[in-house]
Amino acid sequence: MVFNRTEFSWCIPCCKHKKKIMDYSSTRGKDNNISFVEAMLNGLAKDGGLYVPKKIKKLTNSQLLNLSKFDYKKLAFEITRLFIDTDVINQKDFKKICEKTYSENFGEKIISLDKLEENEFILNLYHGPTFAFKDFALQLLGNLYDYVLKKKKMNLTILGATSGDTGSAAISGCQKAENAKIFILFPYKKVSEIQRKQMTTIKSKNVFNIAVKGNFDDCQKLVKDFFVMNSKSQKYNLAAINSINWVRIMGQIVYYFWSYFRVEKNLAPINYVVPTGNFGNVYAGFFSKCMGLPIKKLVVSSNKNDILTRFFSSGEMKKKKVSQSFSPSMDIQVSSNFERLIFYYTKDSSYTGKLYKELDNNGKFKIYKNVYSKMLRDFCGGCISDAETKKTINHIFKKYDLIIDPHTAVGYAVGKKLLNDNEKRVYLATAHYAKFIETVRDSIKKDLNYPKPLKSILKKKEKFLLIENDIKELERIISDLN
Repeated sequence: MVFNRTEFSWCIPCCKHKKKIMDYSSTRGKDNNISFVEAMLNGLAKDGGLYVPKKIKKLTNSQLLNLSKFDYKKLAFEITRLFIDTDVINQKDFKKICEKTYSENFGEKIISLDKLEENEFILNLYHGPTFAFKDFALQLLGNLYDYVLKKKKMNLTILGATSGDTGSAAISGCQKAENAKIFILFPYKKVSEIQRKQMTTIKSKNVFNIAVKGNFDDCQKLVKDFFVMNSKSQKYNLAAINSINWVRIMGQIVYYFWSYFRVEKNLAPINYVVPTGNFGNVYAGFFSKCMGLPIKKLVVSSNKNDILTRFFSSGEMKKKKVSQSFSPSMDIQVSSNFERLIFYYTKDSSYTGKLYKELDNNGKFKIYKNVYSKMLRDFCGGCISDAETKKTINHIFKKYDLIIDPHTAVGYAVGKKLLNDNEKRVYLATAHYAKFIETVRDSIKKDLNYPKPLKSILKKKEKFLLIENDIKELERIISDLN
């Protein structure tokens, strides 16, 4: 299926809060004209693709200036309401959901900025309940699940994979959804101790943690394969919690707008530097740009698992073996959300599906030269080693008296390599340093303490299931526990 320009159009949002339907379509073309609520509840499209809005709200300069006046809660409502259906979620209720999301578990400091140099800023995204950027979207998603499931009087089986932070953020956000059971897969012995215990010490009866003998890509593939298998049998009401769920992207768009308005007053283009593995966080930045936010370049930052860096250097996506690093949330070789990016540039669902089939079967694909050229206008990519990561953590501590986590260090180091000093940029600090305290402690040669909420879980009893990388074993567990 090929989308023409009229189908994938640009429009100016109406300021009136009137009833509307927002249509979503799959990147692979067989699951189309889906409502927001359906896209949220399905997570992954039935054809194996990812949902994207059929229309992108293009904001004018005057609208951007108006949005710049809002605090985070108000801004979150004004941005995210552009993506929802008001037939199921009315505007009044949705406003309450946004206010609840960024009040209950975030406290007074929802988000913050540190100025390093005249043109350099760090955006701190770790003030949520699990000390990671994913809280911004997953707290919202959890509240939306709770609202919709109660209204529709239905139950849901939530399934997700995590390379570290998604799992705890998903559990924190969704355990309050009374009509949902949550299954989180994580790679056995390949997440930090704190990341694991944030998941495995939760006592909620609707939460089930599953350790998989493999890496994150194995976990992610199990999730996708299970969705495809369920689409044929329709045995479960499945929902995906990973960034393949559109709400994850939608919720993360907001902090790009918030940070932009606080570092640039003249609507001039600036750069964003994003450490990323699954491409969800940086794709949210790209979508912000599509909505009219003046972003010059999105700098994709990787560790030694450098598949994205290699792609932006060659136009070829080629898998290699996953290597463990000091920034484990980026220990990924299959960046799921990159599929959304390809679809945006090509508007061709058949081509998009073909490429990902090639990646599954042959471990690689190469995109059209003209598409690659377009991508390079918006993106660039770089990577650093573990040794450079520790060196960067030390440098930031000595020069600015700031302690950053390894993922943020990857972003900073790559940004310094690829951008000129006179180019204004925002580095995304994606997690609190305490989640990777051993690496950070060793980097700055200083004794560090855990924040109280993290320290309290260290001695708690853990509970999780250990399985082989096997879809049948996963199906048996989910069947037994449902």
